[in-house]
Amino acid sequence: MPFHAYIDKGELCFPTMKAAMTWREWMEGHEGAKVVISEDKPTRSQSQNAYMWAYFEIVARETGHSADDIHEWAKRKFLPARFITVKGEEMRIPGSTRDLDRAAFSDYLDKIAAEVGIALPDPQAAGYISNYEPIKKAA
Repeated sequence: MPFHAYIDKGELCFPTMKAAMTWREWMEGHEGAKVVISEDKPTRSQSQNAYMWAYFEIVARETGHSADDIHEWAKRKFLPARFITVKGEEMRIPGSTRDLDRAAFSDYLDKIAAEVGIALPDPQAAGYISNYEPIKKAA
C-alpha cells in the first residue's frame, strides 16, 4: 500500500493527520518490514502527449511517413528498450513515453526535432502553455 509523504527540514511529513495515523497503524503491524522511499516525479502529461502527436503529424507531412511510423522510429532511436518475458520467452520491446517524467519528455522531443531538422511548434501558439497544459479557450 503506497503512503504519500514529503520531507520538510529533514523530517518525514504527511499531508493529512489521517495519512499520518494510517502510517503509524501500518508500522505497528509490520515490524521488520522493509520500506522503499522514492522521489515522486510527475510523468508526462496528457497535454504533452497531445503536443507530441501534433508534432508527429507535422513531421509526417514533411517526411512522407505516417505519424505512427515517426512515433515507432523515435521510441526505438531515443528510448531505452525494455525486456519482457512471456511464457518463458524473453523479448526486447521499445521503451514508452508513458514512463518519462515531464523534463525527460521535453528532452525526448528536443532530440527528435534535432534529428529530423524540423522545429517543434511554439507550445503557446499550438494551444499549450509553458508547462504543456491546454489553454482554456474563451467561449
